[in-house]
Amino acid sequence: MSAAIATRAQAPLSAIMRQAFKGLRQSARIVEGPTEAYPATLKPQRADWGRIARARVGVAAVYFPFMGTFLAWPTITSYFLDGRMGTF
Repeated sequence: MSAAIATRAQAPLSAIMRQAFKGLRQSARIVEGPTEAYPATLKPQRADWGRIARARVGVAAVYFPFMGTFLAWPTITSYFLDGRMGTF
């Protein structure tokens, strides 16, 4: 068998393999994430601790009262209904 015939016989298989490896490479690149280098001309930004603290205090002002009420409702209801269960 000549080299030209052997190459033509393997061409469809090699095209399928190229597409399969191309898909694998692209999926690996998606998982890898961006690889661009940051420019050296940019100065690092300072953290805005005031904004971060305001955001955390805002979340805590809502979270703790609501979660405290949600977790303490059995104690609160037992205090108000103590001895008066079923007397409506």
